[in-house]
Amino acid sequence: MKTHKRSSPVTSAPARITLQTLRDMRAAPQPIAMLTCYDFPTARILAAAGIPTLLVGDSAANTVLGEETTLKATMDFLVTITAAVRRGAPGVFLLADMPFASYPDARTAALNAARFLRESGADAVKLEVDGRHEKIVGTLAAAGITVCAHLGLLPQRALQQGGYKAQGRTPAAAQRITEDALALVAAGASMLLLEAVPDEVSRGISRRADVPLIGCGAGPSCDGHVVVLHDMLGYAARPPRFVDVLADVPGVIDGAARRYLRDVTRRAYPAPRHQYRMKDNPPAE
Repeated sequence: MKTHKRSSPVTSAPARITLQTLRDMRAAPQPIAMLTCYDFPTARILAAAGIPTLLVGDSAANTVLGEETTLKATMDFLVTITAAVRRGAPGVFLLADMPFASYPDARTAALNAARFLRESGADAVKLEVDGRHEKIVGTLAAAGITVCAHLGLLPQRALQQGGYKAQGRTPAAAQRITEDALALVAAGASMLLLEAVPDEVSRGISRRADVPLIGCGAGPSCDGHVVVLHDMLGYAARPPRFVDVLADVPGVIDGAARRYLRDVTRRAYPAPRHQYRMKDNPPAE
């Protein structure tokens, strides 16, 4: 009797995370983890760790370029680094920040957002908005562009808001943010991101807006949460109160750099194992 060798099961690639995935996670409910990311190698690590959503934020102006505000992040710069993150994490849901002054009107916003998605491979764009931006959000949605409306603390408008301060802390302010959020969802926003608002604001919006709601210091009522990766890894001198520092990456880099400096100055590097040898000269015994 012949025996047949059993073939190995085919291992399929992890499923691509889509907007529908996030909607399903909200319905489950299953909390959504999101982190900022700005480069290819870090994207590979975060994707392998199971982070389903990454945000290429204009916070790269602060964390990568050393600028004091996010206003210095240009469209070209963000498109370039978003494409790098996509190459490193092809399966995640990739959200990208529209930079300052890139969406002054509906037509310009649509052209810039379309370029962003086409050239970077992002799944959606995020805009810092309020109720005045209904037409822009609607135009993008009608063009087939997935929009995440960012409300609450708006770093691109921090000067107008009196600095980097929590928003929605009075009944009137909370009502305004809630009304704006609902209006933007009605206009076509597929996601919401609330930054630095009390949980009461997030809870009220979540109950009335049936879209994934991501919080950045916005309390436990959100469907998911995002923090700036560099804050979490210990780069910030004073991280926001809603960020736990989970690693000391600067300390690791500092230790490695000091060891390298010591090895070079003591001539311990390069050692024989680091060197190439001539092919016609065999290594010395």
